Amino acid sequence: MRPQFVLTFWLVLIYLRSQQVAFSEEFSGISLPENSAIVLAVAAEGIQTYESKPKPGGGFQWSLKAPEAELKSASGELVGKHGAGPTWTLNDGSSIVGDLPPLKNVADSGTIPWLLIAVKSKSGSGILEKVDYVMRVATEGGIAPAQPPSAEGATARSKYHAIYIFLRRVNS
Repeated sequence: MRPQFVLTFWLVLIYLRSQQVAFSEEFSGISLPENSAIVLAVAAEGIQTYESKPKPGGGFQWSLKAPEAELKSASGELVGKHGAGPTWTLNDGSSIVGDLPPLKNVADSGTIPWLLIAVKSKSGSGILEKVDYVMRVATEGGIAPAQPPSAEGATARSKYHAIYIFLRRVNS
């Protein structure tokens, strides 16, 4: 992981640790779900794949096809992966699928948006079986090319980094 991203990752973890128990704070435009607690936070390094689709009125536009990312602990250990669906799978065998559209979507120019996504389904036993929400924060890169595609079916890959925070509901 790049040094600047590692520093950001640690700062986000410190902030979140200070919010330890249940919280409903605003995190850069995303209100955290009321009565939620952190289960896990990981750094993601990967790509966003875009494909060309016809644009209403003619021409083509980029549309997100799927993410592909490795999920790493703060020490850099590979702990899982993130892919289409959106899905998150950990090495312990647990897996979740997010419900789209996101509950919150905060755009920032030059990078993919920060998101809050509800979990639609869970499988396997492990850490993710406790998760009800996923937040994507501290994003870097991952946006579609500025130049529109010239033909249908073309693809483009854009590197990205993010921090995924997995949350669970807690009794108030």
